[in-house]
Amino acid sequence: ALEVSSVAAPPPTAGEVEVAVGAIGLNYADIFSVLGLYSAANERLEADGGAFVPGLEFAGTVERVGEGCDFAPGDRVFGFTRFGAYADRVTTRSTLLRRCPDGWSIEEAASVLVQGLTAYYGLCELGDASQGSNVLVSSAAGGVGLQTLEICEALGCRPLALVGSDSKKAVVAERFPGVDVVVRGAKPGAEFR
Repeated sequence: ALEVSSVAAPPPTAGEVEVAVGAIGLNYADIFSVLGLYSAANERLEADGGAFVPGLEFAGTVERVGEGCDFAPGDRVFGFTRFGAYADRVTTRSTLLRRCPDGWSIEEAASVLVQGLTAYYGLCELGDASQGSNVLVSSAAGGVGLQTLEICEALGCRPLALVGSDSKKAVVAERFPGVDVVVRGAKPGAEFR
């Protein structure tokens, strides 16, 4: 069961930054974590004696910095942590943070890392995609799918987007007008269109 508790935040050590969290990302891994379906979260829960704070990505404002960090109090940042983002404050290694680009809201910044890293890892590290690669993007209207299409565009790949409905086709077509989009039927064996 989830419960709210208060814990004093230790000061950041060398190479660490404390961030006042302004927004968090909500991902399947977070849902799986609180349902007990994510093995890494279960291992963390066991190691921490039954206490566990979910959350992988966040954005906010730097509060305190340890020695050797290129951030200063007041900087707007977004970052990743191995659980613990569902908190008022997160202390993490400075190497896991990036400054929020101009024009990005805190909410936008908090929502990009897990999906973006998932898309990049699958496409570039596992799939070895490069300019001219043909890429089938399943669930192309979802977060990871849209990020994958962005990366395909940057690399010069030729994506084929697969979606489950005409409304999702419209989402992809509006954002990526040059991409071919295929709508699969809702049931196995249904025709594509």
